[in-house]
Amino acid sequence: MGVLNIHLASPSSTLTFLRSRHRQLFYAGLVSTVLIVLWCTLLVIPKTRYVGRRDVSLEAIGNETLGFEKIFCINLPSRTDKRDAIVLGSSITQFRVDWIDGVSAADMSPKAYPPRFDEPDRPRMLDGEIGSWRAHVNAIQTIVSSRVSSALILEDDVDWDVTLKNQLKEFALGSRALQSNNNQQQTTRTPSPYGTEWDVLWLGHCGTKCHRNNTSPPFYILKNDPTSTPVYALPRYFVGPAIHELVDNIKHSRLICRSAMSVCSSAYALSFHGAQELLAALSVAPSDEGMPAGESVVFDMMLGRLCSTGYLRCVASHPAVFGNWRAAGLPSKQSDIQYNYDGPKEGRIVQGPSFQGVVFSTMANLEALLEGERVVKAGVKDVVKSMVDLDTVKVREGGLHRLDYEEMVLKRVG
Repeated sequence: MGVLNIHLASPSSTLTFLRSRHRQLFYAGLVSTVLIVLWCTLLVIPKTRYVGRRDVSLEAIGNETLGFEKIFCINLPSRTDKRDAIVLGSSITQFRVDWIDGVSAADMSPKAYPPRFDEPDRPRMLDGEIGSWRAHVNAIQTIVSSRVSSALILEDDVDWDVTLKNQLKEFALGSRALQSNNNQQQTTRTPSPYGTEWDVLWLGHCGTKCHRNNTSPPFYILKNDPTSTPVYALPRYFVGPAIHELVDNIKHSRLICRSAMSVCSSAYALSFHGAQELLAALSVAPSDEGMPAGESVVFDMMLGRLCSTGYLRCVASHPAVFGNWRAAGLPSKQSDIQYNYDGPKEGRIVQGPSFQGVVFSTMANLEALLEGERVVKAGVKDVVKSMVDLDTVKVREGGLHRLDYEEMVLKRVG
């Protein structure tokens, strides 16, 4: 006859099992609670704007994105020649760009053309201007969608000084000084070595106006700047004077100010907040403020208008930091927005390379820089230095000033 063996657990082992079971239930409940909290957090739309890290050293401008999170360059895929030049020049002066494809109006649906562009009495937009508008908006859209804290946007025909990083550090000192003097309450801050209270840094333009009257914010003057382009060597400036002819034309100086208007968009930086505001004003929610009746809706004109109205907080340099470069070739090679006639076949003349708006041109000195040359000659006359040694360049500081428009007296502030 078989024997049935029954093993009864001892009271102590039963208690141990119950305690273990309680711990398992406790941890399972704790994990479930944490997951529920995280899930609810993801469902809540944050009320504060994206700002990122705020304390950024001036030395960050020496990195491969010039103190911004990203650098974008707008370039038609068909203009590989211009892309070659930007890639080479930026590699030599040690910064890196990402590319935004240029847009042809022929590839766009008319439904996606700039809002209100075809209203009566509004200046007609060229096809190239429509495509350019969309390409810039695409760059802005990328900043917003990728949550980029700040980005520099370049057009593909820019030139810049071989001492660009040093220039931008000096610009940053001026930009910071302007913002530290601002008494207005600010709710949106940008993590940047260029200060925390800006939407647009207009670094490449063809003319700017500062806020200018006796109650306007002060402006920053950097004197004896060896990279300040003399008036005769500037491209045509369509807007100005920045402050007053007497101030603008102080030799070898650079002005940095709260901009009330600029035109041309060869180089400008946007904060994340600025990009959000601009995407709304240019495309999603256009207003009479940004697109008044009868006025142009070309991209740079709208950007300048939004600086003028105070919709955007804009800082600019006079003269501009970035200039322009034209490679050798027929006139039609230069612009992808406007058509330039080459002339009759038998009389066509190939133009030589040229630059405007910079003193120590990177593009004009590519061969020397590739050979390791550290001393670069100025490409224009009437400047502080006829040559610059890249190993001895130093950052200089300026100061805040005001112009008394009644007595026409320039006064130092602070």
